[in-house]
Amino acid sequence: MPATIAVAVALSAAFGIGQVLFWAEPEIPSPLPWMRFFLLPEPEAFTLTRILVYVGWGLSALLGLLLLALRQRRDALVRACRLGLLGALLLPFVVMPLDILGSNPLTLLVCLPTTAAALLCVHRAQLFHRMPGQLLLAGFGWGALIGGGFGTVMITWFYRYAPGYLFDWEHPRDNVRTIYTMIALNAGIVSEIGKAAGVAVLFFLFRRHFDRVVSGVLIGAAVGLGFNLTETVHYMATIEPGQQSAQFWMRQVVGLMTVHVAFTALVGAGFGAAHRLPELRDRVLVVGGGLLAAIGGHFATDAVMPQLGKWKEDLFSHDQTLGLLLGVPLITTVTSGVFVVLYVLILRRGLTAQAAGLRRALHAEAEAGTGAVTAPEAELLLDPRRRLLLELRVWRRDGTAGVRHLMRLHQAQLDMATQRWHGTRSGADIPVPDVRPLRARVLELKGLPVPAVHPAFPTAQEALS
Repeated sequence: MPATIAVAVALSAAFGIGQVLFWAEPEIPSPLPWMRFFLLPEPEAFTLTRILVYVGWGLSALLGLLLLALRQRRDALVRACRLGLLGALLLPFVVMPLDILGSNPLTLLVCLPTTAAALLCVHRAQLFHRMPGQLLLAGFGWGALIGGGFGTVMITWFYRYAPGYLFDWEHPRDNVRTIYTMIALNAGIVSEIGKAAGVAVLFFLFRRHFDRVVSGVLIGAAVGLGFNLTETVHYMATIEPGQQSAQFWMRQVVGLMTVHVAFTALVGAGFGAAHRLPELRDRVLVVGGGLLAAIGGHFATDAVMPQLGKWKEDLFSHDQTLGLLLGVPLITTVTSGVFVVLYVLILRRGLTAQAAGLRRALHAEAEAGTGAVTAPEAELLLDPRRRLLLELRVWRRDGTAGVRHLMRLHQAQLDMATQRWHGTRSGADIPVPDVRPLRARVLELKGLPVPAVHPAFPTAQEALS
């Protein structure tokens, strides 16, 4: 929880830096007509965000003082204060995404089916050990609301203060390239930091559910999908309202599992890989490398997109429909194709490592003769296709209840094997829980006698006797 609070403080501090830069902005002497979009009135949702952030800072100060007074306690009151502090710092960022999504319900409904299908694919990509579904939904919610809100707020700040710092009003056209490059850089930094913060928060709070890079990649993908949903609705409804079909094709079809998903998946892979590294320096380097790749990919995409768009128009000038159907995938391949290939290869490598570790754990469990896993079951559990075919046969024979019971059994067996595998590995940064309660759960699902589960370590009375 302290690390999670530190992430929230960092996001709120970034907002404060934007406020200071706005207050210190040099005066703009004579804005030109073509620069008026930098000087538009402050959006009402942004104004409300500012007010709530200031209120949140006051509440956070009070709760921080209370936590200092209660620093020797570990009870429900302390947990409530920490959650309240997190809410005070983070909830203001949801105002602008809620305004975007709530103001355009029909556009949101149009985008939900494709996003839900992609999120289901992310969930099903966990071929062996699966994180709780609520964890993926939490990542998706962070990307849509807090990550999307932080990015939108900080980009709005940039448009408010950037002209005063970056423009030479005596020779304004000489600075156009600079300002647009800085727009791309700012968007890449703040958007990826907002999404990476969500991966970090989920990692710190639910580290025991992370199984190396597989879990990290998929959590990052869920965060990216949430961010992409909010951005798509924003572009379709506000930025490009006259090209909604093109924006849907670009962001909800071609770009659905690329761009934002690819960038944040690399951040998640960094956290997943760092989970088992023993040295803090190595963990920082791995996580920092993933974040740097995400920022670089986002910046490069935004920076070259205008020029690539012109090339697409020239190449498909004879047929705009063909330019949309072929040109958009071509541009996406050029800008983010390497990042997609990279996160897919990392995911595949992680699944291969999972399968190898689970194979050893499952066969060891079968040889132990506990009844939780038999040798034929071990081979079945290691083959996702066979498991799927068996689930279909059980569904046809026993209906939904039967297949749900079978899926719970398979997942419990894989969870037990994963726990057993983790117990044999070195370098864990958190204690590995006892595997016996999970074994008891498997036996219960099988309808076999469940032995009494004793503590992993002897009690003081047992040690004396």
